[in-house]
Amino acid sequence: MGIKEITQPDIIDIDKELRLRTPNKNQWEVALPWYENPKVLYYSEGVTDKVYDMEKIKGMYTYLGRVGELYFIEILESGVWKPIGDVTLSEENMPIAIGEEAYWGKGIGKKVIGSLIERARKIGLKKLQVPSIYLYNSRSESLFTSLGFIQINENEKEKSFELVL
Repeated sequence: MGIKEITQPDIIDIDKELRLRTPNKNQWEVALPWYENPKVLYYSEGVTDKVYDMEKIKGMYTYLGRVGELYFIEILESGVWKPIGDVTLSEENMPIAIGEEAYWGKGIGKKVIGSLIERARKIGLKKLQVPSIYLYNSRSESLFTSLGFIQINENEKEKSFELVL
Protein backbone atom coordinates (compact mmCIF):
# COMPACT_ATOMS: atom_id res chain seq x y z
CA MET A 1 0.00 0.00 0.00
CA GLY A 2 1.44 3.37 -0.98
CA ILE A 3 1.28 6.24 1.46
CA LYS A 4 -0.46 8.45 -1.10
CA GLU A 5 -3.55 6.20 -1.03
CA ILE A 6 -4.09 7.41 2.54
CA THR A 7 -5.58 10.79 3.42
CA GLN A 8 -3.05 12.86 5.30
CA PRO A 9 -4.52 14.53 8.39
CA ASP A 10 -4.26 18.30 8.71
CA ILE A 11 -3.16 17.98 12.34
CA ILE A 12 -1.69 15.21 14.48
CA ASP A 13 -1.79 16.12 18.16
CA ILE A 14 1.20 14.65 19.99
CA ASP A 15 0.51 16.21 23.39
CA LYS A 16 -0.99 19.44 24.75
CA GLU A 17 1.96 21.52 23.60
CA LEU A 18 3.25 19.68 20.55
CA ARG A 19 1.62 18.83 17.24
CA LEU A 20 2.26 18.15 13.58
CA ARG A 21 0.45 20.25 10.98
CA THR A 22 0.28 19.87 7.22
CA PRO A 23 1.53 23.18 5.82
CA ASN A 24 0.18 24.65 2.63
CA LYS A 25 2.57 26.12 0.07
CA ASN A 26 2.06 29.72 1.11
CA GLN A 27 3.33 28.82 4.61
CA TRP A 28 6.60 27.30 3.45
CA GLU A 29 8.50 30.59 3.81
CA VAL A 30 8.41 30.11 7.59
CA ALA A 31 11.13 27.48 7.04
CA LEU A 32 13.57 29.90 5.41
CA PRO A 33 15.35 30.89 8.67
CA TRP A 34 15.77 27.21 9.57
CA TYR A 35 17.56 26.41 6.33
CA GLU A 36 19.60 29.61 6.45
CA ASN A 37 21.18 28.22 9.64
CA PRO A 38 24.47 26.49 8.71
CA LYS A 39 24.15 24.10 11.69
CA VAL A 40 20.72 22.87 10.54
CA LEU A 41 22.06 22.23 7.03
CA TYR A 42 25.20 20.54 8.32
CA TYR A 43 23.29 18.00 10.41
CA SER A 44 20.35 17.45 8.06
CA GLU A 45 21.91 17.73 4.61
CA GLY A 46 25.67 17.55 5.15
CA VAL A 47 25.95 20.98 3.52
CA THR A 48 28.75 23.22 4.77
CA ASP A 49 29.31 25.69 1.94
CA LYS A 50 25.89 27.33 1.42
CA VAL A 51 22.43 27.89 2.85
CA TYR A 52 19.07 27.24 1.23
CA ASP A 53 16.95 29.88 -0.46
CA MET A 54 13.18 29.70 -1.02
CA GLU A 55 13.57 27.97 -4.39
CA LYS A 56 15.56 25.14 -2.80
CA ILE A 57 13.03 24.84 0.05
CA LYS A 58 10.12 24.77 -2.42
CA GLY A 59 11.84 22.01 -4.38
CA MET A 60 12.57 20.03 -1.22
CA TYR A 61 9.03 20.38 0.18
CA THR A 62 7.42 19.60 -3.18
CA TYR A 63 9.43 16.39 -3.37
CA LEU A 64 8.78 15.40 0.26
CA GLY A 65 5.05 16.07 -0.11
CA ARG A 66 5.01 13.83 -3.18
CA VAL A 67 6.81 10.85 -1.58
CA GLY A 68 5.21 11.06 1.85
CA GLU A 69 3.39 13.13 4.41
CA LEU A 70 5.12 16.47 5.03
CA TYR A 71 4.42 18.16 8.38
CA PHE A 72 5.55 21.22 10.27
CA ILE A 73 6.43 20.52 13.90
CA GLU A 74 4.62 23.07 16.05
CA ILE A 75 4.93 23.95 19.72
CA LEU A 76 2.35 25.86 21.75
CA GLU A 77 3.82 29.07 23.16
CA SER A 78 1.70 31.70 24.90
CA GLY A 79 -1.44 30.24 23.36
CA VAL A 80 -0.08 30.35 19.79
CA TRP A 81 1.16 27.42 17.70
CA LYS A 82 4.70 28.17 16.51
CA PRO A 83 6.37 26.15 13.73
CA ILE A 84 9.86 25.04 14.82
CA GLY A 85 10.79 22.38 12.26
CA ASP A 86 9.63 19.84 9.74
CA VAL A 87 9.31 16.09 9.35
CA THR A 88 8.16 13.69 6.64
CA LEU A 89 6.59 10.26 7.02
CA SER A 90 7.61 8.00 4.16
CA GLU A 91 8.60 4.34 3.97
CA GLU A 92 11.83 5.30 2.20
CA ASN A 93 12.93 8.16 4.45
CA MET A 94 11.93 10.07 7.59
CA PRO A 95 13.77 13.39 7.43
CA ILE A 96 13.32 15.54 10.51
CA ALA A 97 14.75 18.98 11.20
CA ILE A 98 14.21 21.01 14.33
CA GLY A 99 14.94 24.35 12.71
CA GLU A 100 14.89 26.40 15.90
CA GLU A 101 18.07 25.66 17.87
CA ALA A 102 16.42 26.67 21.16
CA TYR A 103 14.39 23.44 20.92
CA TRP A 104 17.30 21.08 20.29
CA GLY A 105 17.93 18.40 22.90
CA LYS A 106 14.49 18.70 24.51
CA GLY A 107 13.02 15.35 23.40
CA ILE A 108 10.81 16.88 20.72
CA GLY A 109 12.28 14.75 17.93
CA LYS A 110 11.63 11.57 19.90
CA LYS A 111 7.98 12.50 20.48
CA VAL A 112 7.55 13.44 16.80
CA ILE A 113 9.14 10.28 15.37
CA GLY A 114 7.32 8.14 17.96
CA SER A 115 4.02 9.64 16.85
CA LEU A 116 4.83 9.01 13.18
CA ILE A 117 5.76 5.39 13.93
CA GLU A 118 2.26 4.99 15.41
CA ARG A 119 0.74 6.61 12.33
CA ALA A 120 2.79 4.34 10.03
CA ARG A 121 1.42 1.27 11.81
CA LYS A 122 -2.12 2.64 11.68
CA ILE A 123 -1.99 3.20 7.91
CA GLY A 124 -0.43 -0.20 7.27
CA LEU A 125 3.18 0.57 6.43
CA LYS A 126 5.46 -2.46 6.87
CA LYS A 127 8.76 -0.72 7.55
CA LEU A 128 10.39 2.66 7.84
CA GLN A 129 13.83 3.50 6.51
CA VAL A 130 16.30 6.24 7.26
CA PRO A 131 18.77 5.85 4.40
CA SER A 132 21.29 8.43 5.50
CA ILE A 133 22.46 9.75 8.85
CA TYR A 134 25.90 11.32 8.70
CA LEU A 135 28.46 9.63 10.95
CA TYR A 136 29.00 12.87 12.87
CA ASN A 137 25.28 13.24 13.64
CA SER A 138 25.16 11.20 16.83
CA ARG A 139 21.98 12.97 18.00
CA SER A 140 19.97 11.71 15.01
CA GLU A 141 21.45 8.25 15.35
CA SER A 142 20.51 8.17 19.04
CA LEU A 143 17.01 9.41 18.24
CA PHE A 144 16.22 6.68 15.74
CA THR A 145 17.93 3.83 17.61
CA SER A 146 16.12 4.80 20.84
CA LEU A 147 12.86 4.16 18.96
CA GLY A 148 13.88 0.71 17.73
CA PHE A 149 15.53 1.47 14.39
CA ILE A 150 18.38 -0.91 13.60
CA GLN A 151 21.48 -0.03 11.60
CA ILE A 152 21.43 -1.87 8.27
CA ASN A 153 24.33 -0.27 6.42
CA GLU A 154 27.35 2.01 6.81
CA ASN A 155 29.87 3.61 4.52
CA GLU A 156 32.65 6.16 5.02
CA LYS A 157 30.16 9.05 5.36
CA GLU A 158 26.86 7.76 6.71
CA LYS A 159 24.75 5.02 8.25
CA SER A 160 21.35 3.64 7.22
CA PHE A 161 18.63 2.48 9.60
CA GLU A 162 15.38 0.54 9.36
CA LEU A 163 12.42 -0.21 11.59
CA VAL A 164 10.23 -3.21 10.73
CA LEU A 165 6.70 -2.41 11.91
